Amino acid sequence: MGEQPGWSDRDRALWDTCEMVAARVRGLPVHPPVPVGSPVRPVADGETLLAAGPVTRYVVQAGDGSYRRSSGFFFATGAVGLAATAAVAAGQVLGNSRRKKAARLDAAPRWVPAGTGLLTVSTHGFYISAPAGLAPWSFAAVGACEVGRPGLVDLSGQSTAGPVRWLLESDWAELLFAMWALAAHPTHPQLATGAWLPPGWLEHAARLRGGAAATAVSQLPGPDTGLFRT
Repeated sequence: MGEQPGWSDRDRALWDTCEMVAARVRGLPVHPPVPVGSPVRPVADGETLLAAGPVTRYVVQAGDGSYRRSSGFFFATGAVGLAATAAVAAGQVLGNSRRKKAARLDAAPRWVPAGTGLLTVSTHGFYISAPAGLAPWSFAAVGACEVGRPGLVDLSGQSTAGPVRWLLESDWAELLFAMWALAAHPTHPQLATGAWLPPGWLEHAARLRGGAAATAVSQLPGPDTGLFRT
């Protein structure tokens, strides 16, 4: 059956995410709605692969902030020559000022792409398949995670090479966050408030899916379910 007009692949990913998260909240076995196209082999007992899709990984990087001052010597005599000398000097001052500003900007930490690959999310963690190899992550190895914006998570954890902080951009970012939070941090503020889903997406789903969306929402963690109320 074809998708409804206005319903994108991204919407489908979020819808499937909600179904799997709702199953986990209800204590039911979590299974993917469709077969998962991933070459990854689950490594944990009872682990189920849930979804897979392209991912872009970002890391924090800062330049060296180096600044090279222009001090080329130029001097000419006569009225025209003196004017030219002044103009060259003014140009060097302006150029030096611009290079200083560029050096400051280069020294500031910023997020830069660090490669692409395949993200596979499971019931026990996630895997990143990239040209350099396969990086398996258990949820226990993730110390902090939050949705930075729709389709992107800000993640900190302990890798085999030491502590890392990454941004992961994928249609399955919300699934990664929600499964991690339910397993490792069920009182996470974004999970408890429903802020892990894109603003307005539930309303968008309700317009296109009607009663099915209302049923799905009632089973999700957040203020509408009362799951985290005291």
